[in-house]
Order: sequence, then C-alpha cells, then structure tokens
Amino acid sequence: MAESPESSGLGGPSPEQAAAIRRHLQDIISSPAFAGSKRAQEFLQLVVEHALNNRADSLKERMIGVEMFGRPVDYDTANDAVVRVKATEVRRRLAQYYQGAPRDSTFRIELPVGSYVPRFVSLQEKAGLASETGAAPVSAKSLPETPSSLDRAGSAAPVSSRPGSWRRWAVVASVLALFLVAGAVAIQKWWGTFFSSPIRSVAILPLVNLSADASQEYFADGMTEELISELGQIPTLRVISRTSTMTYKGTKKTIPVIARELRVEGILEGSIEREGNKVRVIVQLIDSRTDDHIWAHTYERDIGSILEVQSQIARAITDQVRIELTPQQAARFNRPRQTNPASLELYLHGMQVLNSGNPRAAVEFFQQAIAEDPDYAPAYAAMANGYGWMGEAGWMSYAEAFAQQKAAALKAIELDETRPEPHIELGLVAMNRDWDWSTQGKEFSRALELNPSSASVHWAYAQYLNRVGLANEALAEAKLALQLDPVSSRSHMNLSFVYYYARQYDEALAEIERAITMHPDPAETVFPLSIIYVEKRDYTRAIHEFQKMGNLPHGLGHLGNAYARSGHKAEATAIVPKLKEHVDKTGVGRYEIALVYAGLQENDKAFEWLENAFQARDKGLTYLKIDPCLDPLRSDVRFARLVRRVGIPTS
Repeated sequence: MAESPESSGLGGPSPEQAAAIRRHLQDIISSPAFAGSKRAQEFLQLVVEHALNNRADSLKERMIGVEMFGRPVDYDTANDAVVRVKATEVRRRLAQYYQGAPRDSTFRIELPVGSYVPRFVSLQEKAGLASETGAAPVSAKSLPETPSSLDRAGSAAPVSSRPGSWRRWAVVASVLALFLVAGAVAIQKWWGTFFSSPIRSVAILPLVNLSADASQEYFADGMTEELISELGQIPTLRVISRTSTMTYKGTKKTIPVIARELRVEGILEGSIEREGNKVRVIVQLIDSRTDDHIWAHTYERDIGSILEVQSQIARAITDQVRIELTPQQAARFNRPRQTNPASLELYLHGMQVLNSGNPRAAVEFFQQAIAEDPDYAPAYAAMANGYGWMGEAGWMSYAEAFAQQKAAALKAIELDETRPEPHIELGLVAMNRDWDWSTQGKEFSRALELNPSSASVHWAYAQYLNRVGLANEALAEAKLALQLDPVSSRSHMNLSFVYYYARQYDEALAEIERAITMHPDPAETVFPLSIIYVEKRDYTRAIHEFQKMGNLPHGLGHLGNAYARSGHKAEATAIVPKLKEHVDKTGVGRYEIALVYAGLQENDKAFEWLENAFQARDKGLTYLKIDPCLDPLRSDVRFARLVRRVGIPTS
C-alpha cells in the first residue's frame, strides 16, 4: 500500500515527502509554463512553503497581499484584486504545465478555486496496484486519516464487506449528495444569469500596477484610459469616463458601492505587470447586480503589440454581455495595432502630464513621441488637445495655439480617421478660430458616432449648442456627459458653465459648489465661481475670487467688468492698461477690454474693441450670443450686425 503523506498521523507530509514536493515545485517553476513570470513563480513558492511548514492559516487573501505585494495591513481586499488575479494566473499556468508534464511525477500540486491553500496529490500508485485506504491528498485543510479515492490517479476503492464499510458508503453518498446540490445551485445560477437582462453599462476601474517598479503607474493608468476609449466605441454600451473611474484608484470602497455610485451594471477590474519588454494584463468582468464573476482572462504581449490587447478585451466583453457588433465595429477591433515602444512610452508619459493639468509640458512629450514615430496618430491627437487647451485658457496666443491645434488634428485624422479625439479638436478649432459653424457640427457629430460614450465629445457638442444659443439642447447634452462622468468635478463644472450661459445662476452655483466639494482645485473652479457671483450681484465675493487669478487676461477682463458694475469705475478703468500689455505680448485681451467698457456702459469704446477683436479673430466673439456681460450692448443695432459677421447661426 502506498502510504498517504497524512496517514502517518502527523497531520502533514513526512520530511521525505516534503522534499519530493519541493523538487517537484522546482520542476514546475522552471518549466515553460511558468517561464517569464517571476511573480507567478514567487506566488506558487509562497503558498507551497507555507503549506509544507504548517502555516496554512496565513494563506488568506489579505495576508498574501501584505507579504507578497507589499499592501498595507488594512488594504481593501474587496476592491484590490491583486491576489485574486495572480492566483487565477497561477491556476492557469499549473493546468498548462500538467498538460505536458511527465507521467512519472510523484505529486501533483493544485490550487483549488476559492482557496489559496495548495493540495498535494500523491500519484505514487501505479496502474494495476489498488489499495483500499489509498493515498489521500496532502492538504493543510484535509482531515487526517480520511480516505479519499477521488484524488488518487483516477482509481476507485474496491467494495469491502469489512466492518465500517457502511460508513464509507455513507461518506460517499453524502459527497454525491453535496455534488448534486452544488450542481443544482450552479445550474440555477447559470439559468438566472443567462436569462437576466444583459449588461449595458460598464465601468473600467484603474488597472493595478503589479510591476516591481512603482514608477510604472503611468503605464497602468495609460492602458486603463486606452481600454476605456476602445470599449467606448460600442454604441449600445455605456462606458464611464476616465475622469470618474480614476477617482477610485486606491479606494477602499467595494465593487457594489462603486457600481451604485457610477450607476453601472458591470465592473471590469484587473492588473497589469511589466517585465522588461513583456506586458501581462489580467482582467475580470463582474456583474455588479449580483457580484458574480462573469469572465476572466490573461493576456501576454510584447510592448509593441500591447494595444491589440485593448481591442481583444473589448471584443471579449461584447461577447460576454451579448452585444452584436456590426461588420465595421468588428473590423475595427480586429485591426493590427503595432506600436513603436519608445513612442508609446513617451505618449503615455505625456497623457499623464496632460491629465494632471500641464498641457505645455505634455506637448513636449508628444513632440518627442512623434519624433520616434512620425506616423503615430494618438500623439498628434493628444498634441492638438494640448495646444487647444493653452489657446482657450489664454496661456498662448490664439493665432499660434489654434493653428498648431488644427495642423495636429488634421494629421491625426489623416493617419487614423476612426479616432474620435482629433475630430473633437478639429471641431473646436472651427469654433474658436475659423468661426466655421457647419464644420463644427459635422466634426462633433462624427466624434459622437465614433465614441458615443465619450464625455469629452458630449461636452464639446454642448459648447457648440450653447454658443449658437440652443440653451435647452446644450443642457441636455451636458447632462448626458454627466451621466458618463458622474463623479468627476470637471463634469459638474462644465454643467455649471452651461447653466450660467442659460441664465440659470442658482443651478450654476449649485453645480460649481458640487465640483468644489468633490475636488477643491481653485485653478479650475475660481473662474466659474467668480462669474456666477457677478451675475448674482454678489460683487464683493466675485472681486475677491477674481483677484486669486492674478494677472491672467481672462480673469482681468471679468474683474474689470465686475468693478464697473459695482460702481468702482476707477478700479475698472485701471484694468484696461494691463490688458493692453497682454494684447501687445500675446494678442490675448481684446475681447476682455470690450467687457470692461461694456460694464462701464461706454458703448462706443466697447464696440471699438469688439471690432478690434473681430479683425484679430479673437475667440471671445464666439460667445457674443450668450455672454451676460454683453447684455448692455444687445439693443444696439451694431451688435446684431456683429453677430451676423461672425456667422453665428440664428436659433
């Protein structure tokens, strides 16, 4: 009889058996199945050594996360899937190893689903050699001296008439009953899942960086953003925007709580691990309505083809949630996406900097990415975004910023017409520089067609509707953007602007206060808060807020308008020379001087500077129909003529 490693009564393997298991472990981790995954090797070694040394009690998810992955003791295991995804990978690699393993192995190491305690199954019994007691699996969770023929190389224990056999049959009957119950539950669960309403809204949580190098966070965040963009192309699936999902990076909130806050039916979570030029992505889709895991998969690629993984994941998710793709959509997901690794790295660095609010520094990264690969469309699209941002903020001359924005957007479209981002940028250039209102509508519509889940596209289209005077339609579009980006301060700030131009100042103030509560960043919220205070005639608070903006031309123009309307004419007049300095240096400030004179009710001077702005194609004139600061001029016949000359369509 082959002695079970636990039949000695010691509750664990003998020293000889433990040595044999360790030798087998070394065979496994040095095999092709585990090659190239240092983390998977370390994970398997950790759980095996703990089990062999009678420390199975420490093989809990939290304790493994602390010991192996350096997580804090109180980290949120419900939301941080680092241990679960790595265990899934180890199980897959073990199955791959044993498919081609030599048949004379002494043991088989298993990692049961739902547990981190390994099982060591004895395979010593040869064909034709049967034993009534048999060799029980060595597991820190199995009961000592409990016979099990189910784990022995497939042989069944013979029927025995010895006393105690009825007990064994009772045990077998109990096990079979448990299997039947479990099977019934599984079938019921499958039946309910299959016939439940399909998932039609998804949030992709930030991929967990499992790389040994913590500086690779930018890479994990960039891959998350690319996946969101890729999945957002499916018109029948609502995908939450990056700015909302990134707020859950490192959160301790559970999946159901996150799903409720984002109002989604599905959550995609996972990890990314980079080892040299190799990248491994592990993802799993969860039905947040039932907290059931629907699907999981591991992808391994060279960095040059990593973007193809995003398309494959998106395609797999559509299959799992039963969405029928059009031939065009399927072709897009199946397209080759080889990338120059150096260009990709620079692009992702640039996106991290851009998302942190520094478009000038980001543009430098995008320029370097293009130098590495002149045909890399995403870098051109992102560079267009950076230039447009600087132009709209008045941080760069309108002429230079918008010319660069248009050139980069056109190049991106030439290289890849199916990306929505450059169409947004081209539409914004048509609005801010060219005053080409038909092109704006066409480009924004094309961007929405390419990615209906992009909050950025909906917001850009809301701006267009706003400036042509369609306030109700603009509000509807801005609210759609908010549904796609519900926990982002920027979404509430954007909605605040739309309410402001619709003259709904109480609603505008409520939205900007929500934005401040969510993310109190004065650099973003001080301007909208100030202009709302002005229209609510709270001039003291408005002036106090404007002064926080320093010498920026946009803030100065509205500060002068506020001074004038509050009766401080000398202070308002003193603003004009400062703005003229900006005009001389950067060309920005003509429209803002007109605002000061409008507040002072010096209409002739206001129209003089509006004409000056027209000749310079100042982007401020695109606000002619909606800017409350110009209300004192609207009854003048010169105003209607100017609106027609700018070409703004009539409502």
